[in-house]
Order: sequence, then structure tokens, then C-alpha cells
Amino acid sequence: MACLLVPLAMATAQLAALEGYVFREADGGPTRRPVTVELLEDGRAKYRSRTQPDGAFVFDKVREGRYAIRARFDDFVLAEDAVTVASGRNFAALMVPKRRAGGQPFGTVTVDQLASQGNRGLQRKLKQAAELAAKRDLAGAALLYEEAVEAGAQPEVWDALALLYLHMDRKEDAFRAFEKAIEMEPRFLLPYLHLGAVYLEERRFTELADVATRALDVDPRWVTGHLYLAEAQAARREFDAARKSAETASEIVRGRAAAPYLMLAKIGWARKDCAGARKYLDRFLELNTSARALPETAKSLQMLRACAPGS
Repeated sequence: MACLLVPLAMATAQLAALEGYVFREADGGPTRRPVTVELLEDGRAKYRSRTQPDGAFVFDKVREGRYAIRARFDDFVLAEDAVTVASGRNFAALMVPKRRAGGQPFGTVTVDQLASQGNRGLQRKLKQAAELAAKRDLAGAALLYEEAVEAGAQPEVWDALALLYLHMDRKEDAFRAFEKAIEMEPRFLLPYLHLGAVYLEERRFTELADVATRALDVDPRWVTGHLYLAEAQAARREFDAARKSAETASEIVRGRAAAPYLMLAKIGWARKDCAGARKYLDRFLELNTSARALPETAKSLQMLRACAPGS
């Protein structure tokens, strides 16, 4: 009996809990209907939960490790991120991106848009492209998307094509496709999101500021736009403006997002506001416990512990 209890105890010790909430980028509120939250390993869902009316979810017994976390409504994926489940408290705040600025009343839908939505041949082509992309046949998928946009597909397809181009290392083609999506429908926010992410990764802060400014002209309450602008302003050492942008982002979602706190911690560190930086980093880690496992987080914590005002 003893030899059976030891492995059982070891297996039990590897189980942990994960809690969190799903919220809308638009206003920080929960989704209007309950959604399914999944933890995926190697592309397969290992654990599932449903959100409560306030957006909260709980996984009681999860094996420790690294997962993809996904919120979906039926077959439509609303948000996806990565999460690390470790011993102790685990928390994840999952934001559903805002796809469009405001609502689009029926009267603004063009004849071309209605025609493309009802084009069964076009829809079959898009489905085939998605299947090819899932099989990593990016060239084949791109070819079908190119045919679709030539046939008058919507900005969502231009955005998807741009993402494919990025994976194929066709960066200039990707930039043109993102801009085409924005030109077709300036209130469609995903091309700004994806284009800004590329500029941020490449530290092209002038271009990042331009994308953020254009997006915020369309939607002054777009959280990601304010965070992109804060990054660009901080890079130019415009710390007061960067702080204001980050605080605006946090206020829009009622403090429920982790990213604004990380931005505020960076600004505090740059200004040698050690206490402020520690406070904001602690709050960021409360909302995103997975970040504790990242080497850059450990380095940041070490630097903050050694931080001295004015040094």
C-alpha cells in the first residue's frame, strides 16, 4: 500500500488552481454572454471552464506547466494568450480585443460588403485558405487570400493576408496589406493592432506613434492605442505624456488589464521613482502571475530591489 501512496502524493502535489476573468477591451466589463475558457497543450484542450456573469472563471485542479489559454464563444475564438500554472496562486486576466470603433449601424453596410458576405464561392475559398494555413502551407493559403481580395473581400481578409505575409517574411507586402485594410475601413481596429505590434517589436517608435495616433483619432477609447502611444512617448523620454496615456488605458478598462501597470512600472523605473515602479509591477504580477516565470521579470524585480532614487 505504501508504494502506491507515494506516487499518488507526488501526482497530487503537481496540481494547482488557476483563476481569472475575461473582460472586454471596450469598457473593462464582462462579455455579454458566458464564454468557454480553455487551457490547451500542444493545440488540444486539456481543461475547460465557463465564465460567471461577472466574467470570472476557475480551474480547480490543473497540472503545473505552460498552456495556451483561450476564450471562445461557440467556434469563434475571442482571445488567446499564454499562461504558466505553478504552485501557489495563479491568476490570468484575459482581454477580448476591441475589433471596431463603436457600432456599425446597418445603414453603413455597403452593397459590396453585403455581396461579399453572400458569396458562397468566396466563403469556400476563405475556408480552404484557413485549412491550408493550419497545415502550415502558407504559400497556398496566401494565394487563396490574394484571390479573395481581388474578388472584393472585406478588410478582415486583407488583415489575415498581412499576417500570413509576416509569417512568410514578406514584411513590405504585409505593411501594404495592413494599410489596405485600414483604408477600406478605418474603424476596423485589428490592422492597427497588428501593425503596431510589429513596429513595437522592431522598436520603430515613430511609426508606432503614427499608427496609434491614427487609431485614436478613430476611437479615442481604444486601450491598445493608448498603450502603443505610451510606448512611443516613453521612448522619446516624454514621461509625463506616457504616464497619462497609460493611466487613460487603465481607466478605460477600470483597472482590470495588466498591461497598463507594466507600462507605468517602466515609466517609474525610467524616472527613478522606485516606490512607484515597485507598486505598479506588483499590481501587474497580481493580474498576470505567469510573468513571474519569465527571466526578464526576475531581472526587473532584482533591479527594482536595488533601485535608489536619483541613482
